[in-house]
Amino acid sequence: MIQDKDKVVIEMDKVNLWYDQGGPMEVHAIKEASLTIKQGEYAAFFGPSGCGKTSMLYAISGIDRYQSGSVKINTHDLTEQSNEQLAVGRQTDIGIVFQQFNLIPSLNVLQNVTLPMLFLGRNLEEASVEGLKLLERLDLVKYKDRFPFELSGGQQQRVGIARALANNPPIIIADEPLGNLDSVSAKNVLAFLKELNEKDGRTIIMVTHEAWSLQDVRKVFYMKDGAIIETKEKSATTTPENLAAVIYKDMLGPNKEGAEHEVTKTLLSHFLMRGYTTDEIIRFEEILKKRMSGAIDHDEFRLELDKPYKKGGVGLWKQKAQRVADYIEEVINGRHTMETIFKMLHDTPELSITDEVNKIALWISEEYKGQLSVSQNVLLREYVTKRIKGLYTADDFQHALDRPARTQGLGLSMRATQLFSERMEALLIDEHGPAVNLLPHTQLNVKEI
Repeated sequence: MIQDKDKVVIEMDKVNLWYDQGGPMEVHAIKEASLTIKQGEYAAFFGPSGCGKTSMLYAISGIDRYQSGSVKINTHDLTEQSNEQLAVGRQTDIGIVFQQFNLIPSLNVLQNVTLPMLFLGRNLEEASVEGLKLLERLDLVKYKDRFPFELSGGQQQRVGIARALANNPPIIIADEPLGNLDSVSAKNVLAFLKELNEKDGRTIIMVTHEAWSLQDVRKVFYMKDGAIIETKEKSATTTPENLAAVIYKDMLGPNKEGAEHEVTKTLLSHFLMRGYTTDEIIRFEEILKKRMSGAIDHDEFRLELDKPYKKGGVGLWKQKAQRVADYIEEVINGRHTMETIFKMLHDTPELSITDEVNKIALWISEEYKGQLSVSQNVLLREYVTKRIKGLYTADDFQHALDRPARTQGLGLSMRATQLFSERMEALLIDEHGPAVNLLPHTQLNVKEI
């Protein structure tokens, strides 16, 4: 792809976007946002959950209409385009990779990838040939006839990337593309985004709240409360682990007393709660603030983490609540700097609920003599997630394993259901249960930080 590195491909000027403007639920999602992104740049919108990052992508791609200001893509003003023109632009000018994958469940992998080509009028045979080329590049050809529910999260995300590339758009937008992935899949997605930028010359724009994922980004727009409050470009001396730290320090300034403490709290919340919902992260941050201010002690903090979300807690399971509480004590006692926390984020990104659920599912089924199908494995991980978050009781979990497949159960035998359920409950009984050595957080020795 031929590049003109001085060419501005995206330009925003004083954009404001409201949801439910004038209504009871009014949200000013983007406030006076202005920026430029040049051809071939790798940029990111970075900041805490709810700060307006995704709204920025939706404004750039024309998914959401802004109320004032202007957005130009390759000098074309989106305000002047019809909904039909915007839809075509999302196929030809911009490819979008979503956090939730957004694959069509009734279509197989190849059909999902070729659909954008058919949308623009290409014939099925030609689209299938091009689709197979994309699947080959992403090592997905062997899954071409599978349906989305038969794929892992990482495989679904790669299908989503292939679909975004279907009509060869010069700009790729990735909205929290790592949020639902395990550590290996997340690293693979980052590596491929880097390849698309450096090898293909595509302009990449990513939304993320995870500092470690900025390792290949060269321009970062830091957002807070709907506004871009800092823009930072990576220099030759900026390392991956300190890029975000530099942004935070510039943002805070030398005389903002207590601000570094607030940033540390936010960083820890996103680090320790990776893969959880925004509401769960915010709840954790509220309780963490109480612990770091001394309003509650270590044991009270652990109990708040273990308490179900609907009862005012976070809904972590006992082992994780204990590990997180112990880790926070290390942070409090060690007074770690932002730089050490950023380094930790960069060096150990595998600490996510997805990794934990995978390991738990493997552990509770390791003595099973049969073989689980792809769909059974997917459902098992869904039900493990609900059980460790307290959304399922022990009885709910057991019934889900026992229910027939036609009613979204695993359809296990009575003996297998009992085996899985007993091992699940043994894991949850106390903070020092039998599978603690299998879980990712135990790989981190905080005393070495």
